[in-house]
Amino acid sequence: MSWRAAVKLAYDGRDFYGSQRQPGVPTVEDEVIRALQKVEAMEDPVAGRFQAASRTDRGVSALGNVMAFDTGFRQRSLLRALNSASERVHFYAWAEVPSSFSPRRASGRWYRYFLPCEGLDPDRVVGGAQLFEGRHDFRRFCKADGRSTLRTLDRVSVMSIGDFLVIDLEAREFLRNMVRRIVAALEEVGSGKMGEEDVSDALTGKDVQFGLAPPDNLWLMDVRYPFEFRAEAPPNLRARVGERARDAMVRLAFYDSLGSRFP
Repeated sequence: MSWRAAVKLAYDGRDFYGSQRQPGVPTVEDEVIRALQKVEAMEDPVAGRFQAASRTDRGVSALGNVMAFDTGFRQRSLLRALNSASERVHFYAWAEVPSSFSPRRASGRWYRYFLPCEGLDPDRVVGGAQLFEGRHDFRRFCKADGRSTLRTLDRVSVMSIGDFLVIDLEAREFLRNMVRRIVAALEEVGSGKMGEEDVSDALTGKDVQFGLAPPDNLWLMDVRYPFEFRAEAPPNLRARVGERARDAMVRLAFYDSLGSRFP
């Protein structure tokens, strides 16, 4: 019996050339489709009405992107099977959704950027962040791709964690490169190279350019809907995450030790 599945997944963006399918390079969608076909949960992405919630650029990671597809696979075995078929995409929650469901019609999206705080005034960054909240024309902060550039940002917050200013941005939807351009503007304001008035001018349509923040420090934290996902931790996923966390701790210790040898 066929049903429509929505699956939450995570991935390290450094492993892929972005999320959207592209010929000749590894992408997140290609990896997910390959896993679905390997376990025989979906034959064809067109027939299976395969869709992704959010596009992420090359280098951008995700903790909570969502992909949906039609399948006849056993519900309680789906995540275990997919995690056995993919080493680089981690599947950890699922929901049965109506046949008409499109993951693109989300109720909210949450992004997080880790901005190195060296040389930045946190108070200036906070002041700049507050200017972006609410409804604005973001034409100077995106690639419009023919879409309306009017968007509402529900939250832009800044907190300090270690050597980083962590910037959280929440909205129902974002335009292409919107988060990275906003972060670039906050970095310029925080460094004193530009002021809050420059941000205000750009939000009123004046031609002010701030650049584009690098992708590697950007995470898609979650895509939200008015229903709950069933979170599961299959043993193969739990073991993989633990192994990679231990490896990351060893690498961190290596670079900390190396740094301690410098005069």
